[in-house]
Amino acid sequence: MKMIEQNSVDIAFSQKAAREITVVMRSKREWYFTFIADDPVTGKPNKYTLLTQRGKLRTWADPKYLFKFLHERGVIYGNFKLNQDEKHETNKYSSNSSP
Repeated sequence: MKMIEQNSVDIAFSQKAAREITVVMRSKREWYFTFIADDPVTGKPNKYTLLTQRGKLRTWADPKYLFKFLHERGVIYGNFKLNQDEKHETNKYSSNSSP
């Protein structure tokens, strides 16, 4: 899974490139989302999630605000993974660096 900055996430959603959106409950107070989009260079599908400005996984303590964030980007359906966190610390990169 690749972690990308919010501007890249916003582009993926605005271009309708994001699909298979999944909300993951990492713990009771840590929620995040993933989505699949085609890599702009290779065209191959990749799983992405949101990176904070400090270079860490962006999580929400209250899923209500996560759903609000997604709804504001046009998401109207998706999947859930409750207590099934995947390794999220791999393949980190920002939108300004090469994959």
